[in-house]
Amino acid sequence: MKKLGILLFTTALFAVGCDDKKKNLSAQFDTLMKENDSVETVHQEFEETHKEMMAEHQKFTQEFEAMEVQDSTILEDVAKHEVILKNHDAIIESHGEIIEGHKKLKADFDQMGDVEMEAQIKEMKEGHDEMMSEHSTMSNEHDMMMEEHQAIRQKVANGMEGDSEMKE
Repeated sequence: MKKLGILLFTTALFAVGCDDKKKNLSAQFDTLMKENDSVETVHQEFEETHKEMMAEHQKFTQEFEAMEVQDSTILEDVAKHEVILKNHDAIIESHGEIIEGHKKLKADFDQMGDVEMEAQIKEMKEGHDEMMSEHSTMSNEHDMMMEEHQAIRQKVANGMEGDSEMKE
């Protein structure tokens, strides 16, 4: 009888302990979903910034095509910028897929076992960290491209002034 009492007591503690762990994991997940909403907002804002950068680059490229610029360093910079922007497109698309995956996960999360919950929480944290890091890198690259656009415009303007002075 004593053994049965100990067994029932141990089973009850185990059940309560598991329930507490599941509640803790669910609370962590809820916190991550709020963070996911913030990451999604940052992502959407960055998408807009990227669209503006794409439009600026397109305008920039058209300006120099109209001038028939022959300076190979300028052409190399423009080509480098196009590669960077295409890379950004792919990264932004992958971020959208990650965010959608996190949203879909919410429906099934409560049905998962503890180990699967922990794995999903870890993956979400890593995904958020990766997205924020990549947003920072892309933002820095946008700033670099804007600075290079300005420097190239200045270089071309100075070159044209030099051409005008030589003609006089």
